[in-house]
Amino acid sequence: MLSLLLAVAMIALMGFSPARQAWLINTWSLQYARHALIPAAGQSMIADPPAGHARAKFWLASAALQSGNPALAETLIASQAAQGDPLSMRLMSDALAAQGDFARALAIWQQAGDAASLLRVASQAGQVGRLEEALMGYQAAWRLDPESGTLPLINFLSNFGHSSAVENVLRQSLAAFPNSKAWPVWSNCLGDALRAQKRWDEALTAYESTLVHSPEDWAAHVGLGWIRYERGDGLQAAISEFQQAINAPKSLGNGQIAIAQVLMREKQFEEADTWFVQALALDPEHWSWYVARGNAARQAGNLNLALAVYQEVLARFPDYAYSYYEMAYAYQLNKQPVQAITAIEQALALMTPPNAGYYVRAGSIYEWVGDKNRALNAYRQALLIDPRNAAALEGVERLNK
Repeated sequence: MLSLLLAVAMIALMGFSPARQAWLINTWSLQYARHALIPAAGQSMIADPPAGHARAKFWLASAALQSGNPALAETLIASQAAQGDPLSMRLMSDALAAQGDFARALAIWQQAGDAASLLRVASQAGQVGRLEEALMGYQAAWRLDPESGTLPLINFLSNFGHSSAVENVLRQSLAAFPNSKAWPVWSNCLGDALRAQKRWDEALTAYESTLVHSPEDWAAHVGLGWIRYERGDGLQAAISEFQQAINAPKSLGNGQIAIAQVLMREKQFEEADTWFVQALALDPEHWSWYVARGNAARQAGNLNLALAVYQEVLARFPDYAYSYYEMAYAYQLNKQPVQAITAIEQALALMTPPNAGYYVRAGSIYEWVGDKNRALNAYRQALLIDPRNAAALEGVERLNK
């Protein structure tokens, strides 16, 4: 009788032993892995995880996010994220971003002091047009890590014409990190920002400072060339600087493309095309150069060449929205309405983030073919993005008469 009681007691103790708990956790983990790797039709639902499984909620939340249920993912992972687990925090942030709650996603990484994740979420916000949250993220990342955060912040600010803010950020970073590998890039960016404001002498100083730091910096020579052209020193003075960029070992076509662009300004289109071809031979993966060449041909009235160049870039980069956008206008000029509509609709489908200019071009094309309803809708879509867009406002007013 005593032996039987001892046996029952031993069995009961084993039910609560660490070994038993480990066995339950491992068994559930294997079941979950089988369920995740082989999601066979009709497979039974996996049981709830045993108590004490440290990563179960993380796995389930990851699966929920991947299956398109970010709200469930947020619920499952919230407690672990609140405890500061880095993987759980990232998953929580992704779940919030997927629901459009970029402010809370950014707050997670700001609290954690993670500049890289702030940049990632800021980029996501910008891609869907949440510009205020994007700016908050880029600014927070720059404050946490100025070296890695400077370029993303100034690129974002530059897209919206905030030249004074760009200058302020660059001057602070240049002064704070004189030995940074990014210093020449920042110095050239400062030159670009000052040149855009026609502050020629200050811009000249910035580019020359770059060359003192890095004598073979092709971008500084390109900047100097544009200063010489734009302030009136003449075409040859500009081309001489661009030639120095060509001589720099790492130019890879950037000097040639600058000559092509300045010749376009001079309406020397045939000569410009020769330089476009040279630039693309050196860097055939530079998609924007193809579009620039196509635009030059279109501006010269050579629509056949323009369309051929746009087709070439799309053969290489089929998801390049900007090429469809420019091609649509070429088709419009070439009186090919069906192709123009197809191209602009493809541009709208691929554009990231939403761009008012794309909708304005769509409105122009729809109006051109006599489809006033779609034209009006396109202009209104443009105004949702940019309420002050003059072309869209004029289009709405014109079509409402």
